[in-house]
Amino acid sequence: MKVNLKFNGMPILYKTLNRKKEVEIEFTGNTLRELIVRLTGKYGLPMQKALLDKNGDVDVEIRVVLNGASYLTECRMETVLNDGDTLAFMGAS
Repeated sequence: MKVNLKFNGMPILYKTLNRKKEVEIEFTGNTLRELIVRLTGKYGLPMQKALLDKNGDVDVEIRVVLNGASYLTECRMETVLNDGDTLAFMGAS
């Protein structure tokens, strides 16, 4: 499955993503958790530090928006994603 990712207000990822704020990534699975596993596998420690808390979940200070409309809140790591979805990760402001 392919999803589009946007990273806003997360300067720690600027170098890691080769100065891109948007990327498309392909991964097996269908949850945010499985996507995060793919992201940290591809981009390593900088991605992990930018997105995750000490428990391995997306940090509560990171807002995650699905398809420009839905803010993911409770149990967001288990959110089911679909091919072509767009996820925006926004740092705390």
